[in-house]
Amino acid sequence: MRIWYLLESADLSGGVRIVFDQARALKRLGHSVAIKALTGDHRWYPHSVEIEYVSDLAARHLCSGEEPDVVVATFWTTVKAATTFHSSAFHLCQGYEGDIPEYSGLRSKIEETYAFPIPKLTIGPWLTGRLQELFGVRRFPIFEIGQIVDVEVFRPLPAWEKAMQAIVPRKVRILIVGIYESSVKAIRDSLEAVRVLRAKGFDIHLIRVSPWALSKEERELIHIDEYHENIPPGSLALIYRGSDIFCTSSLKYEGFGLPFAEALACGVPSIATRIPSHLSFDPLHDYACFVPEKNPAAIADAADRIIRDRRLRRYLRKRGPEVIGRNFRPESVADKLTSIFRGDRQC
Repeated sequence: MRIWYLLESADLSGGVRIVFDQARALKRLGHSVAIKALTGDHRWYPHSVEIEYVSDLAARHLCSGEEPDVVVATFWTTVKAATTFHSSAFHLCQGYEGDIPEYSGLRSKIEETYAFPIPKLTIGPWLTGRLQELFGVRRFPIFEIGQIVDVEVFRPLPAWEKAMQAIVPRKVRILIVGIYESSVKAIRDSLEAVRVLRAKGFDIHLIRVSPWALSKEERELIHIDEYHENIPPGSLALIYRGSDIFCTSSLKYEGFGLPFAEALACGVPSIATRIPSHLSFDPLHDYACFVPEKNPAAIADAADRIIRDRRLRRYLRKRGPEVIGRNFRPESVADKLTSIFRGDRQC
């Protein structure tokens, strides 16, 4: 099949990385896959990618030759362009943008776009349920395709290297990833937890990673030992592997939580809010320490437990990579997409 993905921007982000990962997995099955993007720079991606930068995503501009068999809109702003082709159109949903407070002024346009009667591809049951709650069960077909985590890049330290880390005395390295200004990420809750830990006497080395520059508000809130802005996946993987604890305090409308999954893949003991997307990774819910939303004290208590309990740390370091390696394989997602694109409505 000839498959096209439509992107507004190819710049570094988790959502774009997932699009590239899907395209890569589909190409491995023998499909012809191309990405059309309006702007950006894809060179941060650690693998080769077939991409063309265009001035218009609509069919009248792109189709000087043969049309694709399938066109995938990757964000609500690309859905209209996807429907201008004579090809089968799909809408890849990694989260419902209308639930994000920062998009409140665009909510009516987002709702109108989502109401288009084209099939939706969701990354999990929590998102399927949300779309059915908002738009009904008959407005459009919904297919759950799962999610990809690149375990070639995001992998644990070798056992001997992790053992060497444990031998050398150092501060407890806590990693928090995400945009401080994004209300859904609730980064402040994790930062407040670090303040609680420091007040209790723990010597914490705080590491922050974000696509955006450090804001004045965050700088004034807490001392940050390391701040990394807009770093590529390979560099991020090194930071995961050098961390002792990963914290994510996202709220219930988090689309997935890719940094959480990547931290688990790297074997980092993790603390996560008890929200649908975070709990979806495995039904046993034993791969992280889960805490309520909006509760920095609970995050601090979980970190205290991880720091003090060597057996728990060992278990989480082993369990995380097991869960991610089994449940987020690119082959599984590519097989599901292939069946859906070929018209198998039982997927």
